[in-house]
Amino acid sequence: MKKAAWFLAAAASAVLAGCGRNSFAELAAARNLSTGTAVAVGDLFQPEHIEIIRENSSIVVAENCMKLGSVRPSRSLWNWGDADSLVEFAEKNKIAVKYHTLVWHNQNPPFVSGMQTEEEARSMLDECISTVMSRYKGRIREYDVVNEMFNEDGSLRNSVWLRTAGSGYIEYALRRAREADPDALLFLNEYNNEAEGNPKADAMYRFVKQLKEQGVPVDGVGMQLHLDATLPFSPDAIRSNVRRYADIGVKVSFSEVDVRIPSGSPEKWEQRQQEVYEALLRIALEEPNVTSFITWGFTDSQSWVPQAFPGYGNALLYDADKNPKPVYESLVRILREKK
Repeated sequence: MKKAAWFLAAAASAVLAGCGRNSFAELAAARNLSTGTAVAVGDLFQPEHIEIIRENSSIVVAENCMKLGSVRPSRSLWNWGDADSLVEFAEKNKIAVKYHTLVWHNQNPPFVSGMQTEEEARSMLDECISTVMSRYKGRIREYDVVNEMFNEDGSLRNSVWLRTAGSGYIEYALRRAREADPDALLFLNEYNNEAEGNPKADAMYRFVKQLKEQGVPVDGVGMQLHLDATLPFSPDAIRSNVRRYADIGVKVSFSEVDVRIPSGSPEKWEQRQQEVYEALLRIALEEPNVTSFITWGFTDSQSWVPQAFPGYGNALLYDADKNPKPVYESLVRILREKK
């Protein structure tokens, strides 16, 4: 097993070396695509993890340390240590940062979850957005301003923000974010929103189109793309969805990509997993408004998938021993293709 893992790592390195550029991230950048990964705070203390992040990332996103419950655990305490460490690491390595996330229904501190009135909610949005974005102004390239705002049927999620501030909370947050840092790119991020014809995807498109028509500052949409290789997958529906955002001047980030397969029989699904990853990368490379391809972590040993989807795993590009998989090599080959 160790010999096989070593061979895969050596083969991936050889593929990269043979292309005249030294990293996955550089190959993608040459094709006008940012690539990267979600980063946990602990990754920054492990040299092996740091090397993988550098190899693959021209942009990084915080897995958890920038969510409100982490960065502001109580009304009187702002906990900047972990977020600052990630930003400083990225700056040192000339890697861009995507902030995840300013407004969400989950992982909020109790004083946010307990809000009751519109006045409280809007004051909290003002305070949190202005405090975060003034701290990182000019240092963070883009923000997931609001995360996961829709239900599967396309209705707005009944979050604390909707209950208190009403349906206008998204517009309010975007306008406040633009005021706080006029140069930052502002995204709305969601899952199951990638395929045209899906109720959530269609509702999000209509919502973003309406925002644009009303002059609300929204620069991009994040398609998380937490996919299951055993389920139907339509690259054409994803491409069509991406293109309709291009038609209204909206960027797209493939923002949290992973492709899970059954843990009990992974070898039966590895080829299908590779096909899904390859199709996503080709769309990202071929559609000019797709700006980034970000995986939600890099090693199966730290993936959220087994806990969130029992019986599934093996969703990322590096195995549990932190060696690149054949699917990684297949993506490198695509990046090497001539336009």
